[in-house]
Amino acid sequence: MCSRISTILLVSSLLLPSTISAQALVLIPPTKDLFAMQVVGTGEDRYINLEPDSATGNAPLDAQCAALFWHHMYLFENYANTAAYVWELVPLLPDTILIQARIDSAFTADTAFTQLYDRVLAKEPVADLPIDSALKIAAHFFYLHSDKGKPVVHICVGINKVKMLSSEAAHPYHAAFCYQTIWGLEDHFKLLDKVKAPYSKEFKKKPPTEARILEVEQRIYNGMAQLPELRQALIETYERNKAFLNFRLVY
Repeated sequence: MCSRISTILLVSSLLLPSTISAQALVLIPPTKDLFAMQVVGTGEDRYINLEPDSATGNAPLDAQCAALFWHHMYLFENYANTAAYVWELVPLLPDTILIQARIDSAFTADTAFTQLYDRVLAKEPVADLPIDSALKIAAHFFYLHSDKGKPVVHICVGINKVKMLSSEAAHPYHAAFCYQTIWGLEDHFKLLDKVKAPYSKEFKKKPPTEARILEVEQRIYNGMAQLPELRQALIETYERNKAFLNFRLVY
């Protein structure tokens, strides 16, 4: 990937905490140069994988990308138009040169995502994240819902109601952090089982109604948010990566 620096993002002291008086000059390449493409699989099973690139040659950004891979992946999957568009390019295989050109054009056109993504790359500060709010967000990644009348649980980057929790500018970064925390857990299904076990027994005895699934969905969120293991995981993830984040976890 190209490491040429062609964008200069200036974060003035007015946007920084009062304890920081100097301006911070952050050099950021075009968004298209910050994602790596590869073709995965063979034959009809081939697909195009696009993900944050931690080998661009830009050492500070590469270090951040390596540390915050799942954080950045969450932002890409949920806020970049290119994330959905790349699936439309599969019929162009094996012409990876043409595919890369289409991807580059899509990134260039998606100025909203560039602004959002650059803000974390530049570590431009957003609102603090209280630990109770972090627990609420993280809990919503454990999404119980109805699939054709049957209860299922998704722990997924996009199949959930996380984006609906807040319209604040800081929310994408807070949610991305919580997503990274969950992927860092040794066994996130084990934590989920602690909370959903009684409901699993109930659902096996009697298929739940849609109303009951919605009721238990909220109970799963509440139960997950109360787990000390999840709280500790959020704190540890923050302490490990706070040098790269653009907000403070308050606990």
